[in-house]
Amino acid sequence: MAVSQIRIHGKGHHLCLSRTLQASLEEETFADVRIGVFKSTSIEDNNHPRFLRASSAVLAAASPVLADLLKDRTEDDEILLVFDGYQYQDILNLLQYVYTGQAYVNCQDVKELTQSTVGGHDLLQHRQKIQALSEETNQYLKKNVYQNYMQFIETAKEISYLESEMYQLSHLLTEQRSLIVTLLENSLLGDKAPGLRGVEKPETKAKFNTEIAVNLNVNNQEGRKRLTALLEKVEGCASVVESLTRILIHEGDMVELDPSDNCAIGRVRGFLLNDSFMIASWLPNKRGNMRYQYQALYELEGLAVINIRDLGPVKYAFKLMMFPDTRVLQCANSSDKKEWLEAFDLAKHLKTKKEISPTPSAETKDNSYDEAFNHFAAFADDESFTGFPNGTENSQEVAESIPDWVVEVADDMDVYVAQRDFEEAVSLAEKTRDFWDGASPSVVNLHRDLKLKIDSRIRQLSEVLMNELRVSPDKSLQGGPRAASRAVLLLSRLGQASQACDLFLKHRSALLKHNLRQLKTEGATTLYIKRITSLFFPFVADTGREISRVFPKNKVCASAFVVWSRNEVGKFGNNFRKHVFTSGSTLTTVAECVALVRTHSEQLTEIGLDLTFYLENELRGQVERCLRDAREKLMESIKLRALEDKWRPVNFVNKSGIARFADDMSEIGIASIHSWVYDECWVALTSNTINFSKAYLTFLDDALKMPSADSNIFVDEILLDIFQAQLKHVDNSFRSGKYKGEAKFISRNASFLLHTVLAIAQRRVSEVRLHPCPSFAKLRSEFEWLANDSQKITTTIKSPVADQSFI
Repeated sequence: MAVSQIRIHGKGHHLCLSRTLQASLEEETFADVRIGVFKSTSIEDNNHPRFLRASSAVLAAASPVLADLLKDRTEDDEILLVFDGYQYQDILNLLQYVYTGQAYVNCQDVKELTQSTVGGHDLLQHRQKIQALSEETNQYLKKNVYQNYMQFIETAKEISYLESEMYQLSHLLTEQRSLIVTLLENSLLGDKAPGLRGVEKPETKAKFNTEIAVNLNVNNQEGRKRLTALLEKVEGCASVVESLTRILIHEGDMVELDPSDNCAIGRVRGFLLNDSFMIASWLPNKRGNMRYQYQALYELEGLAVINIRDLGPVKYAFKLMMFPDTRVLQCANSSDKKEWLEAFDLAKHLKTKKEISPTPSAETKDNSYDEAFNHFAAFADDESFTGFPNGTENSQEVAESIPDWVVEVADDMDVYVAQRDFEEAVSLAEKTRDFWDGASPSVVNLHRDLKLKIDSRIRQLSEVLMNELRVSPDKSLQGGPRAASRAVLLLSRLGQASQACDLFLKHRSALLKHNLRQLKTEGATTLYIKRITSLFFPFVADTGREISRVFPKNKVCASAFVVWSRNEVGKFGNNFRKHVFTSGSTLTTVAECVALVRTHSEQLTEIGLDLTFYLENELRGQVERCLRDAREKLMESIKLRALEDKWRPVNFVNKSGIARFADDMSEIGIASIHSWVYDECWVALTSNTINFSKAYLTFLDDALKMPSADSNIFVDEILLDIFQAQLKHVDNSFRSGKYKGEAKFISRNASFLLHTVLAIAQRRVSEVRLHPCPSFAKLRSEFEWLANDSQKITTTIKSPVADQSFI
């Protein structure tokens, strides 16, 4: 026989792998786990950690504990393992041993260890002692955390407040510095004051002289053209370009770093404007001229630019702080970083100077004489000007201004968002919206920049509220629907009902999924289905009530809730089928589970939602399959019992056996079984008839629990086929002539089947469906002749032969 496979064995494979792992450890490549080693265990000590990097795959292969800790991490997560009270060299030796299988240890340390321990018993004692100390320390830490958890919460709040105050203080100091510089520049004699020396660098003025002259002039068309050109390159920046006074000063590519661990997040492009700074990310798939995606816009008034020293891998970077956001940007080289910092300084400096003492343009100076003596000179070129009825109205419109509270809206909203007082922020946004709606077009055009600034704050507020509803791994999913309704109501007041409804329903889906996962699948299937139905349907009903409360008379949100409910019912149906319709489930278990689902689904009708039809449609195929399987089993058992049926009465030996038999028959609904008992322990029925009656009535109860109104015909056919098969057995035995001596006994069994068992089945079907089943009446009339002879039978029945077997 020819060999189909050849074994290839590399003798030096393990050596190559060992060298590769050694190189990976030394160069810290393919490492996604950071290991921090603290030499001292005391907090008061000067404890500076040293870090190592290792591969999670190698650590997981070496330790089941680490494998269990690292298995739930994602690709974007970086794990930090902290070792307190260990020597750096010891941890390094341990990693060396894990990677290569060998390590070099100090002989003195080994000698001390061997001297301190005699054998395995001492090592075991040391281990037990260490474990006891570890458990004691854990209990002590838990106890301290439990006792001081309120202090932890208060400390976190104080730190948050302190961060906000420090940021505001830094912002105030920056503004005061700019104000002082501006005042020093505005010398009455035209000379620069001594205190201003060193504020501007000569090379900075030389580098940006031309750019300032071109770009910082609002009336210059070149700056506007450069800004308008961003519409073709940056997707989603239309609102930034709308301002007529906004121009582009400087732009360039940078890399954004994570402020916590200085890891690269992605490539971005910055655009410095005369009043703000815009950040855009690179599009992975370019669409025509579009290369960037708009991310955020920060006003220069509240933006703090901090230079970062070159330290380690972080070079040529600076930090932007705009409460509550912090972003770190890294330039390509030192010259780019220098240009960005100089551009920020000059833009802020000239913006402050323009606000305090605006410099008139050349065109303004030329027309100043005419404007001083002719109040209508400003309207000489305006074709729409038709004059005023009087001079006072003209002067009022020219001097028309807005309230002070409108000017401070942007700052007030920043404060409210920082304090998480979202209700006040939304109320202020509504008040501002009402003011702009009632203001004249001239006021709106005059303060267009302020309106755009306020609109930007409102968009930021909406984004913060949406983040409250978005689901993320670091957020808790505990609480009812009202836990998220606060943000939903506020978003609705801001005019974003559709987005709020969508986020609310997604939040509810995540919460429902989380709650269902908390339920354990241990125990009987019926108990588990009872738990999930008791959780699922009230959850959907509560969601519907909350939607009606938060979005009253909103047809779009009502429709979204209906679609959401249907999708969730579909997911529930899939989970139900997976746990109930298994190979080991009995028909009784399936019937009980389906009945539970149907009963609990009626709770949705309380909120005007009826998904019973959709739910039954989801389960119909599996239910009919279970009924077919049960029918086949019953038909097979009828055939087997028919072959063994000798048409003999059943002997239950004594009165206790008859009592147990009567109890069994009472459980299936046959209470008049004593009329079929004679000679204290004999029953005038065959074991075949008794077993069929029990199986048929049990199957009938289960079948009536499961199907819907659309499946009644299918169930009737199954019930009719099963009963007809048993009656055919009776008919065949009566006609065969083999049991001529037992004809009256056969007729009595047929009478029991037709007048007792079939009558009970007819009554139960009528109680469930509220109308009789015509198939049963037809079946009874067809086989009624079998029971006619039983009417003539005498009440005295001879006992069978003594050697008859007992059942």
